Amino acid sequence: MKINNFLWCTFIPLLLAGCIPSTKILEDIQLVQTFGYDYVNDDEFEGTAGSSNIPPGEQSLPVNEVFTATGKTGKRIRQKMQGEAARPIVVGRVGLVIFNQELAEHGIENQIDSLQRNPSIGRKLLLVVSKEKAKDIIDSNYSQSDSVSQYLIDVVEQNLKQTIPEINLHRFLVHYYSKDADPFLPLIEKQGKHLKVSGLGIFKDDKLVDTISFGDAYIFKILYEKFRRGQFEVELSGGEDVSLENLSSKTKISVEKKNGKYKTTFKVKVSGRAMEGVNLDLTDKKTIERIEKAVEKEITERAEKMVKRFQELDADPLRIGEKARQRSDFNRKEWKEQYSQMEIKIEAEVHAVQSGIIE
Repeated sequence: MKINNFLWCTFIPLLLAGCIPSTKILEDIQLVQTFGYDYVNDDEFEGTAGSSNIPPGEQSLPVNEVFTATGKTGKRIRQKMQGEAARPIVVGRVGLVIFNQELAEHGIENQIDSLQRNPSIGRKLLLVVSKEKAKDIIDSNYSQSDSVSQYLIDVVEQNLKQTIPEINLHRFLVHYYSKDADPFLPLIEKQGKHLKVSGLGIFKDDKLVDTISFGDAYIFKILYEKFRRGQFEVELSGGEDVSLENLSSKTKISVEKKNGKYKTTFKVKVSGRAMEGVNLDLTDKKTIERIEKAVEKEITERAEKMVKRFQELDADPLRIGEKARQRSDFNRKEWKEQYSQMEIKIEAEVHAVQSGIIE
């Protein structure tokens, strides 16, 4: 009995110790924060890893380091990068992955499969499409004090909260594998010494099939998700510019089916405070009504045009199909056949709060 107790006390701690993840000292590894994929040809792609190190010293600024390699697989590319790195490359803290637009147009199936199979990569990882080469985005100097990688991540995160629909690896995968929706990603580009979020990239399966502007990405956000803290600008018939600030929106999608025919309606409710109406009395009720009608018209027209474009591409990034699937009489084959020609209505209702700020 005593021998058994001795064996348990001796070997169990040793076994448990083997299950504890090994700790890594930051100074001993090359921690990758951003990763980019660029198109080379149908068989190979180029990978770029962006990381930073802070040299010893209290006033030291981050020093950016970039590694680039070409290969047929992510594993092969990483092996090549490791060959030129002074420390082990670790990808567990990657916060942003960039797909070059040309690569995205050819398909990102291999790269997405590699990301989702990597257990060290979190589901909140940000994904974007870049107009320029991903390598040029990562291997650049920007007018900021943070590391390049952290700056890129901050720009994308800030826009996801304010101006474009929220999306990360987890949400992308949900759309990517859905039979009744298609994925989308933010579109970025360089503008001088700054990075700019310039719109959305629309995917059909794993291929980029269209891009929409930054302004239309905001309309997309209104249709796609409930949010607050927005801002919408509109020009009235008299040429006056007015904006709705502290804007909030909520959209309900309803799908009807009559005589075997589907019909979809987006009911959009928007409210906000009217601001910046030069030469307008924003305390006047009739002026506020003019603003409400103008914003309703602008949202309706731009949303209808955007949705029509999606139908022409046979892409469904607004997840209308997933809403239709909730019907007990849903038939996927019928839905697929009818989607591109289906009647889709936009009904916008805007409520503007009067503002006393006007001279």
